[in-house]
Amino acid sequence: VQAIAPGLHVLTGMVPYNVVLRGAHVHRATAGHLQLQHDPVTERIAPLWRAAGLTTVLPADIRAVQWGKLLLNLNNPVNALSNLPLRDELLDRDCRRVFAALQTEALGVMARAGITPAQVTAVSPTLLPHVLRLPNWLFTRLAWRMLQIDATARSSMWDDLEAGRVTEIDALSGAVVRLAAEHGMAAPLNTKMCEWLGGPRQRLTGAQMRGLLGV
Repeated sequence: VQAIAPGLHVLTGMVPYNVVLRGAHVHRATAGHLQLQHDPVTERIAPLWRAAGLTTVLPADIRAVQWGKLLLNLNNPVNALSNLPLRDELLDRDCRRVFAALQTEALGVMARAGITPAQVTAVSPTLLPHVLRLPNWLFTRLAWRMLQIDATARSSMWDDLEAGRVTEIDALSGAVVRLAAEHGMAAPLNTKMCEWLGGPRQRLTGAQMRGLLGV
């Protein structure tokens, strides 16, 4: 995320929580701390935002944080295609296995590019795909924090798909595809997500996605 602060200062940061637009009401559906690049401007701004109730942290390497968040956001296309609330989608093992496959592919590309994504959840980025693939009875016990989500929460990509807007798929799976190309690799799973979300609106179950992707 980038924003323009007073004085035309570009702020780079990461918003970790889910936000759902309900008419004119903006609903925050999950928890988390706003993270901004660490510089003199954000050192002055952060205390003001904290005082307003918006917990803000200034990590040393915001790029690593953004790549870590991108890994989590690879669930957005899965959620949008599934047409399920986030919690229900995460309880669908087929959807989780698609999400895990997208993450595994992205982690391979990042490793080739020399990028180490930051840990932005309770589970490390390299371990999370393994946790996602677990059977439901074990996943719900080990990853219970991931399921502490408002029952109505959905991804912003689902919102865009519903409204007929252009989705953010090019900034998510598209970023993985471009990084792969820069380093002589292919990212077929993320490429397919770009195709699905960049074309006519469609819905797919987790099982259908797995079958079409071969995962």
